[in-house]
Amino acid sequence: MHKMLTLLKPLALYAWAILIAVILWVQVHGEGEGSLSMDVALQVQGLPDNMVIVNNLPNQVRLTVKGLQARLKVLQAEDIFVPLNARDLSNPGVIKRPLNPEDIHLPAGLVVESIQPDRVQLQIDRIVTRTVAVHPQFDLPQGWHVKAVSVEPVLARLQGPEVWLESLNTVETVPLRLELKAGSFELKANIATPAGKAVHLEKNKGGFVVRGALFQDTVEANSTDDLKLQGVTQ
Repeated sequence: MHKMLTLLKPLALYAWAILIAVILWVQVHGEGEGSLSMDVALQVQGLPDNMVIVNNLPNQVRLTVKGLQARLKVLQAEDIFVPLNARDLSNPGVIKRPLNPEDIHLPAGLVVESIQPDRVQLQIDRIVTRTVAVHPQFDLPQGWHVKAVSVEPVLARLQGPEVWLESLNTVETVPLRLELKAGSFELKANIATPAGKAVHLEKNKGGFVVRGALFQDTVEANSTDDLKLQGVTQ
């Protein structure tokens, strides 16, 4: 009897192991397979430092994933991204590049069923540096003017895509608001680079000094004085 129990004990262990394996398999596979669509990030990788993408790419693409339901339930869009390999883009131009499902990393048991869009168009340009004149712009009410205006330094070195800088001869400061008091003025200003065009100031990030004189039209000034005088006499 003791020998029989000794022989049956390993068999019982094997049986328990098989039963546990079956239970785990049912928990994982019992719900079957399905698919899930989600918006995930598009991530450009490896673009050379001297090149830039000048067209608007989608921030996200639509990804459809299929596989085990249990894995799909815990899948989070923020944990996935679609890579766009740009390491070989060394010359300006317009190209179309496919988005490859095999480049997307997913948990085991899941595969990419589709990507929408499945390719994107890239407009590539070379980054260049250009020196342009700085032109102050003022935000003044009617009747107020400036004269003898100077800027220091008079030139700005801008860096950005060649397509946007090749025709740029001047760059304006941000609109300057002055204290409405006739006389000389001096203030610091920053330049207003083209919004959304990847153009930035290469040097002199401390800003520019604008000097000049502020004055008011004589007619405007007299009218203002008359109004003040009327207010006093009344």
